[in-house]
Amino acid sequence: MDIRKTRTCEKCKSVITLDKVRLMPKDKENNWLVCDNCCKTLKENSVKTKPEHRIITNQFQEKKILSCARCNYTFKIDTIKAGTIHRVFCPYCGRADKIENYNKNQKNDRTNATVTKTTSLFSKLYK
Repeated sequence: MDIRKTRTCEKCKSVITLDKVRLMPKDKENNWLVCDNCCKTLKENSVKTKPEHRIITNQFQEKKILSCARCNYTFKIDTIKAGTIHRVFCPYCGRADKIENYNKNQKNDRTNATVTKTTSLFSKLYK
């Protein structure tokens, strides 16, 4: 009997031929030399012990709609987290100095709107 053609299963300690030897991860750096039967049981156990990923949601969210007067961007915040977990700022321009409560009537009101002349990029280049 040639010793190089057989190995011992590290799980059940039985002597097996090289064609039935399987490598299973033991930890980050080491592997187990196991037989087919032990390999199947280890795979079944590893599938059963995987943690389930559940999404945890905050059930007590109080959403509030704010708008930035600087860039006219509207966004939602959670009033419970605002100020305690993170600071409130405009996600578009990154400023916090002109944050206001959002009002639908204010957005549709065009009476005080000023019209500014916009020049295109091409007109500036070819003058």
